[in-house]
Amino acid sequence: MCLYLSVHSTKNTIKFFFLIAFIFLSKLGLAQETPKYILELADREQQFNQLSQEKGVKAAFLAVLNERGTVFRPEPINGKFFFKERKEDIPGQLSWEPTWIEVSSDGALGYTTGPFEYRNDPSDPQQANFGQYVSIWVKDKRKWELMLDLGISHAKPPFTPQLTFAEINPEYKRAVMDFIAIEQQKNSRELLKATDELYCSNLNSGLINESYKEYLAQNIRLLRTNNLPILGKTSATKYLNSIKANYEYKPNVAYVAASRDLGYTYGTVTVTTNVKRKMVTSAYNYVRIWRKEEHGYWKIALDIEAPIPPKNQ
Repeated sequence: MCLYLSVHSTKNTIKFFFLIAFIFLSKLGLAQETPKYILELADREQQFNQLSQEKGVKAAFLAVLNERGTVFRPEPINGKFFFKERKEDIPGQLSWEPTWIEVSSDGALGYTTGPFEYRNDPSDPQQANFGQYVSIWVKDKRKWELMLDLGISHAKPPFTPQLTFAEINPEYKRAVMDFIAIEQQKNSRELLKATDELYCSNLNSGLINESYKEYLAQNIRLLRTNNLPILGKTSATKYLNSIKANYEYKPNVAYVAASRDLGYTYGTVTVTTNVKRKMVTSAYNYVRIWRKEEHGYWKIALDIEAPIPPKNQ
């Protein structure tokens, strides 16, 4: 559960994108029965949240982080190392809950996303900050462990959508024999890494609209600072095309489940825009969650970009 706090968006933008979110979620069918593999990850997320309330943010992260887990402070850093080296806890109270969960078909990789609330002074409800988090989890030794955490800030949402989830694609399964599964996972990771690199290269070259059409999943979740979640390919493409900027994406890491149906990538991007005839450059961490869809093509199921504060701040 990440703390990226910044300026709130306008009321009109909030209302528009939350209306889109409501329509999108209504079409998913909210009465669907929740399977066990979703409930297990939801319960783990709730345990994480409860630990944060009872013992503080530092203790909560140390309890759930994988040994290779990554947090962004603001650069990516090993989470265990970061929190062990931090002498004091993060002040204030942090709470959150998942509203969307997706798990790989082998049940070993999953992610959750939803709203968070941070209060520097828990006794003052007027001083709260709000946003959306993304947590990526791996099941290691039969227990879900946090592999990556990132978030963005936005204004207080008018309501919290109920939990929904993605169905597992039965087309993809982990190989029974370990040495085959390991080799397949390695090859699939290299393919996803190359896909992310190509997507970044296209955006860097100005092939903006074409790239969004090719790589965004129909039910993509787009998370950008000062905006409530932008849901669905049409809304995401419209929002992204409205931004007039030059991009310099630099991919870093790729990871894929052994079932080869779900993976993630992360890296950085610098965005240069023209503000009142002055070129302004901002830096962001990006995380993309990829889902293998029809004909075996990787599509972006979730895309989040969180600002990296300037060095002098």
